[in-house]
Amino acid sequence: MNHRWSNRLTVLTVLVFAALALQGTGAFSGINEWVNSNLPLVDTPVMNFLTMLGGDVFLVLFGIFAFLTERREKGGISAGTAAFLLTVAFGLAAVGVLKFIFAEPRPRPDYGTYAFPSGHAFRAAVIAAYGADRWRKYAPAFWAYAVGIALTRLFLHVHWLGDVLFSLLFAPWLYLLLKSLLGGKFE
Repeated sequence: MNHRWSNRLTVLTVLVFAALALQGTGAFSGINEWVNSNLPLVDTPVMNFLTMLGGDVFLVLFGIFAFLTERREKGGISAGTAAFLLTVAFGLAAVGVLKFIFAEPRPRPDYGTYAFPSGHAFRAAVIAAYGADRWRKYAPAFWAYAVGIALTRLFLHVHWLGDVLFSLLFAPWLYLLLKSLLGGKFE
């Protein structure tokens, strides 16, 4: 198997493990609370609709679109698309395990289970990582979408800054790692 390692993957590896260490040591606490206390609560129907674009339904629809588009265009799937699908499966499982391990309460405790890391930001970032890799000319739009979803989570006060920041780093790191292991090329 041809393993490829890129500079981007190296930088993301350092950032992901640094963010994990900062979370584990509680170093994000002060900035998390400062950001949360300085952002207005924007719990509107529009904000709730926008944040749903980082949910499971949108991810499944995008995955089906990506899979069918590549099958139609190429007759099969590339290492990038396979890495995307594996990243979704392994990444969401890892997000669930990390939520359990860290057991970080949400800024709005009545909003659900644990905060760290953000599943919505992970889903959006994995779409952005794959979409930006596959359709390069739309990369800024894909990343604007991912950052936008992360911001909705902050404005709804359902996640801390550290939660969304980790997810925005973790998804592309895992995607690039799996793409590398599957022999995908970095351009």
